[in-house]
Amino acid sequence: MGLFFIYILKASVCLALFYLFYKVLLSKETFHRFNRLALLGILVLSCLLPAVKIAISEPTALNQTVSDLESLLMLAELNAGTEAAETVSRFGWQEAMVGIYLAGVSFFCLKSLFGIGRICTVIRRNRKERLADGSILVRYPGKIAPFSWMHYIVMPDTDLQEDNRAIVAHEQAHIRLRHSWDLLLAQACIVVQWFNPAAWLVKQELQNIHEYEADEAVLASGVNAKEYQLLLIKKAVGSRLYSLANSLNHSSLKKRITMMMRKKSNPWARAKYLYVLPLAAVAVAAFARPEISKPLEEISRVKVTEFPAISDAVTSESIEKNDTLKDNEEEPYTAVEQMPQFPGGPSELMKYISANLRYPEDAKRDKTEGRVIARFTVKKDGSIGDVNIVRGVSPSLDAEAVRVLSGMPRWEPGMQNGKAVPTLYTVPVVFRIIEDGKQDSTEVALAPKPLVLVDGKEYTGSLDAIDPQSIERIDVLKDPSSTETYGEKGKNGVILVTTKKK
Repeated sequence: MGLFFIYILKASVCLALFYLFYKVLLSKETFHRFNRLALLGILVLSCLLPAVKIAISEPTALNQTVSDLESLLMLAELNAGTEAAETVSRFGWQEAMVGIYLAGVSFFCLKSLFGIGRICTVIRRNRKERLADGSILVRYPGKIAPFSWMHYIVMPDTDLQEDNRAIVAHEQAHIRLRHSWDLLLAQACIVVQWFNPAAWLVKQELQNIHEYEADEAVLASGVNAKEYQLLLIKKAVGSRLYSLANSLNHSSLKKRITMMMRKKSNPWARAKYLYVLPLAAVAVAAFARPEISKPLEEISRVKVTEFPAISDAVTSESIEKNDTLKDNEEEPYTAVEQMPQFPGGPSELMKYISANLRYPEDAKRDKTEGRVIARFTVKKDGSIGDVNIVRGVSPSLDAEAVRVLSGMPRWEPGMQNGKAVPTLYTVPVVFRIIEDGKQDSTEVALAPKPLVLVDGKEYTGSLDAIDPQSIERIDVLKDPSSTETYGEKGKNGVILVTTKKK
């Protein structure tokens, strides 16, 4: 449910953004067919764009905000399966949100089905006759506003006794242009996004355009414009059966008469429809997943055991040297003299993660595997904060890694110049399904050790022994084509350290 909820929120944002620009730029134009296609395109694009997955090297503030919100929602979803006390105390709001949303979906779904059922009942119980264009006229004995649904036209006997040519032409236009299908699509969007005002407004705009198109067809058939406008005023008072049907008095009377009298828009105004392209690009960029890839220029004192995780998550990343304590103590260090340590060391860290990690059901069902690279801050007091994903696999696996790492016990903090400082730390979490006896398992492992070369010579010691001031650059090689020259030793990657020449 968490993935679907995130998708619905993204789709709602897209729909609201597209509708806002449509209202400002296009709603007053007389290109009714184009406007109708634009609104239908808005509905379709708002559903498709959140599903587009791309990676960007430089995440923006908007992209980071969306990513953080997605991680929070997924974290809440995955914690729903933990102990009840923890769930209630930390994420009790999530069950309430999901319950309210599902209640709204159920209500509007039932309301829509009830309305369609009423329309079908009226059509089924009354006398019918086929018209020349293939539509079916349904005679209603009581008082009701004329309306059309699919290929049926429902009219009261009182209207049939009068001159009804304009009314029939109006409803036949609705049928010929297949307006009922538009309304079904718009209503489906309302059912799923009932909380989104833009969904209701898009449907209202569609209904207006349907009436504009039908009015245009009536006038094109030879009906006098003034007589037709008087007929609209006469029929303005009346009850319509249901909002899904195309009714003669569905739209605002003033808007319809104004649109009939409005001068046709300049054909070049169609260029406004191109607004959707930059908006779509913005939406896709906002939902993109950040992927860090920067050149590695300098390195400070980092243990060799930390390099596999960093190099596997980041092609090459700049690490600043921090020889003195920064004025702002809350800013996390990327590397320090003494790196933070989990109680008991790396092996105990792996045992903790392996014992607490739970394979998400959707990932098991889809057989999703891979390595999640997570980064977090070990604060001065040893607590964990700012857990985020450097390289992810899927939303559910990423969120599970975030959940487990966020609940770790206090670490031994990083030390710089004899003082505890907040320090960034990177951990790879490997998810793998083993289909042996129909059991699945979660594996967490440190990345294998790479080959380290200092000035072209193999180096087996700790990088702590190298003076950071003497290092000119460092290169991380991961691609097989660039590591094959180093033979078997280079299969796990190669770190090339170049020192400054005296």
